[in-house]
Amino acid sequence: MAKLNNGRKAQYLTIDAFIAAMIVATTLVIVLAERASQPYTTQSELLSKGVSESLAQAKLIDLNNPLIVNLSLEGNITNLDNTVLQQATEFYLTQRKSQAFRMLQNVTQRLIDQKYSFRIIINGDLIYNRTLTSENTSVAVVSSRKIIFGVINKTALAYGPVIAEVTVWQ
Repeated sequence: MAKLNNGRKAQYLTIDAFIAAMIVATTLVIVLAERASQPYTTQSELLSKGVSESLAQAKLIDLNNPLIVNLSLEGNITNLDNTVLQQATEFYLTQRKSQAFRMLQNVTQRLIDQKYSFRIIINGDLIYNRTLTSENTSVAVVSSRKIIFGVINKTALAYGPVIAEVTVWQ
């Protein structure tokens, strides 16, 4: 009789161990599934910072862009050593927002993948916006800000600090 009870005890312990293993496995699946549903912002964050860095550091003279060449030949751009954001800010401050829009549209169309929406704001004013999806329905909205300083048309008229903000979402 004692041998029979030991066999049942072993059977119950095996079943208990199996149930415990199932509970642990189920808990792991639930925790990992919850973590996977959180928005993945790293790519959008890197893109936002990368775009703002690129626009703040890329000089117009280094860009092989026909629009930049035409604006320079027309006399609208007088300093090709300006960065893209400096030139957009100069256009903004000299009341030429349409030229800033056109330049940013032309430069960023190949810089940012078409699956992303983004906007560029200078001193709180929207300068350029490419909206594919609503910002309110996006899982990740990431902004990056840069402080811009410069000189207007190679004159003594200096500007700055001006805050330029790039916001990216998908």
